[in-house]
Amino acid sequence: MFENLFLQEIFSSKMLLRDSGLNAIEQTVRNIIDGKPISSEESKTSSVSGVFIPEIEEPDKNPYDKLEENSVAVIPIVGMMLKYGYWWKFGCDDFAEMIRLADKSSKICGTVLLFNTPGGTTSSVIQLEDAMRNRKKKSVALIDYQCCSGGIYVASFCDEIYAMNRMCEVGSIGTYAQFVNDSKALEKWGYKIEQIYPPESKFKNLPEREAIDGKPERIITEQLTPFAIHFQNIIKDNRRKLVLSEEGILEGKVFYAYDAINNGLIDGLMNMEQATERVKSLANIQNSIYSSFK
Repeated sequence: MFENLFLQEIFSSKMLLRDSGLNAIEQTVRNIIDGKPISSEESKTSSVSGVFIPEIEEPDKNPYDKLEENSVAVIPIVGMMLKYGYWWKFGCDDFAEMIRLADKSSKICGTVLLFNTPGGTTSSVIQLEDAMRNRKKKSVALIDYQCCSGGIYVASFCDEIYAMNRMCEVGSIGTYAQFVNDSKALEKWGYKIEQIYPPESKFKNLPEREAIDGKPERIITEQLTPFAIHFQNIIKDNRRKLVLSEEGILEGKVFYAYDAINNGLIDGLMNMEQATERVKSLANIQNSIYSSFK
């Protein structure tokens, strides 16, 4: 059941994904199709030492309320970004719920979103964007190696973005589609699939059908370009100091952190301790402003 949902997401969503992330997807897909177990490297655990992953044991209680006063919640968005959680991996909807719970808890002053991701599916960012747009507490993004495509889409909703090292990789702003044309393989096994559409449904699946026939123009103009422009506008709205004259910055180029800083894509370099202290500082400023209006 869960495996089918995973395959549906992979094959139905457009990608906000850096090309280097494809290998992990392809290996997981092959394992599922071949009936092999998911590798232990993809087990559903936090690979980040000391990160508190909340478990909702009692629906009416907020698990973040167990923490000390003025705590910072660190939420790791690590690996391939998928919408749903599976037995081997947290989904972005899970992370969105963590953000909402942290925002509601009186013990939490703000969040650090810890990124190491090549991006993921377009469907994975929907709940994360909603959670980040509606949060009331401060949030800092911290990049531990890479924050690309869907990762930088979500990170841009944080108040500030930092990298742990000047050689961290940031960018790959854009989208694409990938199809598996298995017609040759099916022919080898004696299958030929015919799809029949009535004139009343002539536009149904037309972009995909034309793309498989070697005519990608419709899927580009109707699906990929609109989302790419949407992605560009998100980044421009959220990163007001972005150097728009930098070649490729909104067209998919990946930058090392030092160039990402110079081009306004991120704000600087910090380690985890500094990032959590920055969240507390931003929270204090926010509280001071609020108190002045009381």
